[in-house]
Amino acid sequence: MLYGEGNIFRLLFLCFGVWLYAADSTLIATLIPIVVRDIGGIHLLSWAYTLFQLGSVVTGAIAGLIVIRVGIAKSEIIVGILYLLGCAISAFANDMPTFVLGRLLQGMGGGGLVSLAFIGGASMFPKKLLVRVIAIISGFWGISSLCGPLIGGFFANIGNWRGAFWAFCVQGIIFVVMAAPLLNRFAQVEKKITSTIPLARLCILGLSVLLICQAGTFSNIVISITICIVGIMILVFFIKQDSLSRNSIFPRGILNPFSYAGSGLLMISSFFMATISFTVYGPLLMHILFGVSPLSAGYIIALQSIGWTVLSILSSGILEKTEKIFIRLGALFISISSVGLVFTMPMGPIWLISFFSTIMGMGFGMSWSFVSKRIITSLPENERVQASGSIPTFMRLSMALGSAFSGIIANFSGFSEDSSIFVARNVAFWCLFSFLPLIILGIIFAWRISK
Repeated sequence: MLYGEGNIFRLLFLCFGVWLYAADSTLIATLIPIVVRDIGGIHLLSWAYTLFQLGSVVTGAIAGLIVIRVGIAKSEIIVGILYLLGCAISAFANDMPTFVLGRLLQGMGGGGLVSLAFIGGASMFPKKLLVRVIAIISGFWGISSLCGPLIGGFFANIGNWRGAFWAFCVQGIIFVVMAAPLLNRFAQVEKKITSTIPLARLCILGLSVLLICQAGTFSNIVISITICIVGIMILVFFIKQDSLSRNSIFPRGILNPFSYAGSGLLMISSFFMATISFTVYGPLLMHILFGVSPLSAGYIIALQSIGWTVLSILSSGILEKTEKIFIRLGALFISISSVGLVFTMPMGPIWLISFFSTIMGMGFGMSWSFVSKRIITSLPENERVQASGSIPTFMRLSMALGSAFSGIIANFSGFSEDSSIFVARNVAFWCLFSFLPLIILGIIFAWRISK
């Protein structure tokens, strides 16, 4: 049972780690104006976002290897210390380079916390509880993402942006102190590993993520496309090299489209890449086209998180034989909402955009836990730790790719905060319509993994 043998306390601890990352990753949206006004450095602003994502992907990718070497308790302590140090550096920062360094460390620690939450969920609980554990972790992610901008807004309103980072630094300290007492039972190392962490491959992965994240920020379309293509080529090279290595970061063949694990990860990647443009450009487009305030637009986007959280928890207790129905139904919900937004984002009405935002989140919520379970359980026992950590890592990679493609499309259309309604409508259509082929791929892979 979830409430027996200390399971609930360990689960809440894992959710605490997800909270630290998810809330921290979104509070910056409402804090950044006051940060720039205080310490300057607006020309380096994009790096605060880029390096945060870079750190989260790289550390998240090797979380499984760290667990195999030192055990999950020490792993949580290591990434927790990275996280709280990053918060402290950001809070102390008197210039943008120092602030960016803090965000990099927060991303490294936070990305590790999320991957370790999935690894812990797959390794520390009975298999029959796996779906429910993943659902609760995912639910906390949604709630945390929703709370982040509100927390940032509170500290911005009282004129104390540093207080936000100190608050999360204190929580990071509490997290590190709690790790050993709660996870000592699982502190043993899974197997003796003497090989080193593959730093060369990590650098290749980091370079690819860096290029992809920056591709959408250039106003010159040729430069943007070139950088994005180079980033993708380096990412493909990394995946190929990793699959050939004895000391692989990800399970071998993890992206094989003919396997359960490959189908599941490709389904998740396709859908996240296809829908991230709504999250990135939706608020600004709604403000230009319909005069929606930034706060109201943020709440409309947040309906995704609410729908995800509610459906994730409600569907977690269904019988195993009905899982495939929920996976396919979730894929259809995501697809219907994506097609619907292609036509409603340019013209409205706002209530219909809100509706599609909600059912998009519901689609992810009713399918995510079951897809994650099938990815993990379809692989050999000795690869499940790395497989668990790879799920949120590939999710963030997909979001980075989708954001880059969206930025290229928007920049090609001449989009800016001062754009006319005509330009904004054009961007609203193409930023969503261009990703429909990925939606079709997502449906295909959803049917494969739900067989």
